[in-house]
Amino acid sequence: MGEALKLVASFKGDKRDVLSFIANVDTDSDVTDPRNASTFFKFVFTRISGEPRTAIAHRNLENWEELKEFQKHRYTEKRTLDYHANQLFSTKESKA
Repeated sequence: MGEALKLVASFKGDKRDVLSFIANVDTDSDVTDPRNASTFFKFVFTRISGEPRTAIAHRNLENWEELKEFQKHRYTEKRTLDYHANQLFSTKESKA
């Protein structure tokens, strides 16, 4: 498990880094013995710092899947329908 966790970079709340952090932890989780899941979760939690660590500490997240869902909802960009419509219209206008 120690070698696998070396591949997980720290996460400080940057929205550009959350998906790569999640992907790296998912990969490590896949190769870690399921009997060590709670220990693995504790080590992953140590790789998180700053505001995300504070936000997570106030919740009762007990495993990686719960933490992953929390991070996805909190730190990934949310694109609205207006954003997508704007992208579509600006693409059409630039081709004309």
